[in-house]
Amino acid sequence: MSSVLSCKTSSPEETFQLGARLASQLRRGDLVLLTGSLGAGKTCLARGIASAMNLRGHVSSPTFTLLHLHEPLDPQGIPLHHFDVYRLEKASDFLENGLDEYTGGQAITLIEWGDRVRSVLTDPAIEIRIESDPQIPEGRLFTFFLPPGRVIDLEEACCP
Repeated sequence: MSSVLSCKTSSPEETFQLGARLASQLRRGDLVLLTGSLGAGKTCLARGIASAMNLRGHVSSPTFTLLHLHEPLDPQGIPLHHFDVYRLEKASDFLENGLDEYTGGQAITLIEWGDRVRSVLTDPAIEIRIESDPQIPEGRLFTFFLPPGRVIDLEEACCP
């Protein structure tokens, strides 16, 4: 049975910190789909996750290149494969371009606009839907859809 969990942030800084705390809950092979409208906070959350992973180089949205591969500074660390598939015309483009070869394995895979390619992915995914909070100007609502058997401690991830 899948789990659905949720939490809120009230600023971009809190969204970044949520990502940093969430990183400790992720493990090798995790596929994480980030969904939400333009400006929802997908890249901010991804940067927070990446910051806690201690990776080489600057982490930015790979909008124009589709994929950034980030290696850990620590040889025992976990690599991050960070996608932004906004510019793909159709889900099958993900497969036709061989991008599926960069999911799973020893890395954590983050796919911004993941709902655009969900239909062609075969691995179970953690989906994080990000929406604006109508009651807080810069607030965000995060809904986590976890595959069967996957656990994330949102109290630890969502609470400073």
